[in-house]
Amino acid sequence: GGRPAPPGGGAPPPAVASSPIRRAGAFDNAIPEYASYVDKAKRRGTPPKDLGVLKRTINEQSIDADPVTFSGLRGCDGKPNCFSTTGDSLLEDRILTGVDTLISPWRPPADDPAPFKTLASAVKEYKPGQSFIDGGGFAVVKETDSYLYVQFEALKKGYIDDVEFAMAGGREQGIQVRSSSRVGQTDFGVNAIRLNAIAASLRAKGWAIDEITPKTHQDYFYAADDARDQTFDKDRRKGTEMENGRMDRPAIG
Repeated sequence: GGRPAPPGGGAPPPAVASSPIRRAGAFDNAIPEYASYVDKAKRRGTPPKDLGVLKRTINEQSIDADPVTFSGLRGCDGKPNCFSTTGDSLLEDRILTGVDTLISPWRPPADDPAPFKTLASAVKEYKPGQSFIDGGGFAVVKETDSYLYVQFEALKKGYIDDVEFAMAGGREQGIQVRSSSRVGQTDFGVNAIRLNAIAASLRAKGWAIDEITPKTHQDYFYAADDARDQTFDKDRRKGTEMENGRMDRPAIG
């Protein structure tokens, strides 16, 4: 039957959407400390207009690699605040626009009958505030049987990062991944920390996923460390080697 009318008559209230409701400006799973920053100005930024699985072309400007067009996630723009499985094939081409932000697709084990469901569950089990990031929580914006889009929010200034996963081809091609900040130049290592945390939980289930490290993405981590060293926000250094020490810089003059 229909929903009962509220006391005092009148039409029943509209049905509540199934997606998480923003309470006092935060996602429902924000850590308790978020309450201290609810009234602060937020810099959520604007998501790119071409998120999702669309036609992408790589190697368009390459001299040594042929252009390839496929259905997939957006690439990165060269700033050290993003990782994507979409990017030019050759390192020499990728670094023409900035730092190298290409990562390999995440590969599920052959014995997982529903790998994308496994992935979605791992993402939803992510703990806001782990490693001192994503204290504003997260919410699933869109989910299908082959695509997942999640927004993660920073604790203090409300920065929103857009994170996507897609199975655009067969399982042998792996899961496409993109995690990116909307604003700023560097992300203080947040996107690497987040992806590594989710990847670790899947690796324990037999997935093959490369860890993002200073060896795999040296320039990204240098930019993150440089920003942590120079910021006035000491919380940005929590849990890092710079929490109790700073970078060695050459004396000038």
